[in-house]
Amino acid sequence: MQVRITRFKMRPESVGDAGGRMRGLRDEILGQPGMRQCLIVMNPDGAGHVIAQIDEAGSSPEAVDGLRAIWRKFHDYLETVPDPEIYEVVADWRR
Repeated sequence: MQVRITRFKMRPESVGDAGGRMRGLRDEILGQPGMRQCLIVMNPDGAGHVIAQIDEAGSSPEAVDGLRAIWRKFHDYLETVPDPEIYEVVADWRR
C-alpha cells in the first residue's frame, strides 16, 4: 500500500472558491485509478496537503495523467503547480 502526498498553496484570495471547486470534484477525485481514500486539508491561508491512500494502480501513468488533469482545473486558484510524492506505508494505525 502507498500514500501519495501532494503539498499545495492556493492564492489567499481564492481559498473559498478553491474549496468549493474541490468539493465539486469529489467523485472525479475518488474515481482516479488506484484511489482507496483521500484526505484533503487546508489552512485559511491556502496552504494544504492532499493525502491519498492508493494501491499500485495509483502510481501508474494513467493515474498520473488523471491527477494532472484535475490539478489543471485549479490553475486559477494555485500559486504554483503541485508536485505529488509517493511513499510506502510502513504503519497504518487506527482506533
